Amino acid sequence: MVKFMPLEGSIVIVSKKRASFLSIFLFLAVNVVALAFVIEGYFGREYDHVYTFMIVALISTALATIAFFIWKKEEYKS
Repeated sequence: MVKFMPLEGSIVIVSKKRASFLSIFLFLAVNVVALAFVIEGYFGREYDHVYTFMIVALISTALATIAFFIWKKEEYKS
C-alpha cells in the first residue's frame, strides 16, 4: 500500500512486505561487498580489515535473515 501525503510533500509509506523484500537485497549487497573486502584484506595481509569487514558481513547476514522472516510472515499471512 502506497500513500501520498500532500501536506508534507510526497511522503511514501511502503508496506512492511515490500520494505523487508527490498532490505533483503540491500543487506545481501552489503554482504557481498564486505566479503570482497575480507578476501582482499586477507591476501593483502591487512588482518585488521579482515576482522572489521567480517563483522560487517556477519551483521548484514543477520539482518537479511531477520528481514527474510519478516517478509515470510507477511507473505503467508492468512
